[in-house]
Amino acid sequence: MTEKEDGSIVKKMTAKEAEDFMNEIVCVGIEPDRIMQELREDLLPKIRAGKDSKKDRERTTENISKALIISGLDNHYPLAETVEQRYRPLVIEFARGLVQEYNCQTPSEKALAQVVVGAYARILEYSRSLQACGRTDWFSHERNGFYSMLSKELDRANRHFVTALTTLKQIRTPSLHINVRTKAAFVAQNQQLNVNPSGKNSSQENEKVEIK
Repeated sequence: MTEKEDGSIVKKMTAKEAEDFMNEIVCVGIEPDRIMQELREDLLPKIRAGKDSKKDRERTTENISKALIISGLDNHYPLAETVEQRYRPLVIEFARGLVQEYNCQTPSEKALAQVVVGAYARILEYSRSLQACGRTDWFSHERNGFYSMLSKELDRANRHFVTALTTLKQIRTPSLHINVRTKAAFVAQNQQLNVNPSGKNSSQENEKVEIK
């Protein structure tokens, strides 16, 4: 216990209480649950009821911007902000379609789908820039260097697109299971092979060959 100058008593915190209190202070303004709670329980109801102040409206605008980022894996707005404005509607539509096509459910699957779309958007941007460079009637050392840089970035974006899409397909494609009833079977490497041991009665149930 400690005593303040005004004579009141202040209770000391335990280490755990101090840690929790510091975490609470740090989380103000960045903790997703708190941001959504403030919108849901305070700010948005005030706006609906027409009882919001100028400060409430400013706070609401700020929190809505944060809420859009919080839901970025679902609404794809943060992804859209990384590309030119002309491609943003396409990026959002492509991301939604890709998530639906592969039935992406987990955060990692949704993020991977966005990597695919982001790479595709870069392919479009670099291709457009290369086309503009090809229309010129003159060249210089600087222009040739810029053209070479664009070509490399286009190749890199294409590799990112193919790699991310292939990975997404592998994650979302279910394993193949084949059961084979036979005395012997040939299976490719990294596969499991069980055969009926020699010398046992042929009427015995043959072993199962499982391919995953």
